[in-house]
Amino acid sequence: MHVSPEIITNRASSNIQAAFKQVSGKLLPYRHLRPFSYWDNYYGVNPQITSEHFQLLDYKTIQRFENKGYIAKRVDELGITDVFPRSYFSVADALASRTKADAIWFVKPTHMTGGRGITCHTNESLKSLELPKFHFIQEQVDEIELYEGRKYTARAYVFIHDKKLYVFDDGFVMIHGTPYNDKSIDFATQVDHRGYHQPDSPIKMKRITELPDADKKLSSIQQQLRKLKPVLDEMIAMSSPIHYGLLGIDLLFKRMNSAFFIELNSKSNFVHTELINNSLNTPFFTSILTSLYTHEKDSRLTQI
Repeated sequence: MHVSPEIITNRASSNIQAAFKQVSGKLLPYRHLRPFSYWDNYYGVNPQITSEHFQLLDYKTIQRFENKGYIAKRVDELGITDVFPRSYFSVADALASRTKADAIWFVKPTHMTGGRGITCHTNESLKSLELPKFHFIQEQVDEIELYEGRKYTARAYVFIHDKKLYVFDDGFVMIHGTPYNDKSIDFATQVDHRGYHQPDSPIKMKRITELPDADKKLSSIQQQLRKLKPVLDEMIAMSSPIHYGLLGIDLLFKRMNSAFFIELNSKSNFVHTELINNSLNTPFFTSILTSLYTHEKDSRLTQI
């Protein structure tokens, strides 16, 4: 018997429906099931979502934390080191920092995702750059771990609910299609993962748990998230028994399996390849729904 409440979604709908099927047996004992919503107000407010629904955090808060520049500034203001790359809001400040003569810089828009709008620069090309409005500069992370000679970016999944912060026990990695050269400013080498969902794409996806020393990598993510937690205090404080937040934290693994965060996404995409949807995204939502409806922390979530 399949048991589920009223569900209102405009993102990741198939994964959420699949997760409700997974958790259905745990919902059988409950006489009343609070309706559930996962709605991005970018597409407009849904008047059917009321105070009775499980729902995302206040949209203004979500938007503020989606601003990559805001996160970079908060990390700096709070004196948090060795978690995010050093970031700058002018070319002069970046070039004046103590860095290497052959440094590589990433110029990023504050609100775009998926690598859109990012450009890569040497010291020389940065000198002649007029920093576009709503962009900032991030220093390259050195000595990153590669996968078969290619750069890869990982994403950790984070759940915020009822004044608590949790991290899921898995995430994904996006493996670039071009062999890595740490001095390259080529977009395909450093950033590009467009078309990863195509069967013949050179871009490949895996789960973090499929990587070597995955347990050490996941432990490092937890350690780094503890350092980052003060940046997330506002989101945590805004959460409640019915208000929740979901984060995707993009990161690189340095040698010796240490995690180094590069972006925080408060409006993460949870729809990827069929394999990742089935083996990662649906289980993540299953853990979330288990926690929301049974009032018990799911075993796959670690509280930070």
